[in-house]
Amino acid sequence: MTTDSADPIKQLDTLRELISSSLEKAQVQKNVLKRKNDRYATASIILSVLATLLAGSAGIFGKAENWRATCLFAAICSAGVTVTTKLQTAEQLTEASECVGQLKALRIETVLPTYDLEKVSEKYQQILTEFSTVDC
Repeated sequence: MTTDSADPIKQLDTLRELISSSLEKAQVQKNVLKRKNDRYATASIILSVLATLLAGSAGIFGKAENWRATCLFAAICSAGVTVTTKLQTAEQLTEASECVGQLKALRIETVLPTYDLEKVSEKYQQILTEFSTVDC
């Protein structure tokens, strides 16, 4: 009789641990994506400002012998803006954030020992399936 009552408790604890582990992994991935996204956005802004300054200075202060080089550097900076903008991971960050939010909600749902193991387990599997690109 004790093994029957201990088994559901063990299953509940195991599910809680799985949810917490998945949540930690998803949060780590979200934080990594956020840092990368912030770096790319900063690089994009800096390169954009630099390209503008270079192009403007070539137009205002350019002499016949150096305006081509200045415009070339401005074009390279503009290309850098394009590349860093493309490297930004906004969609992945959004997906990771949604996954973290749903896992947090599920973890809160399992705080009370009266939760329905089958229902929560199904919801957990649904989250894992829905966010298969997120490492959780």
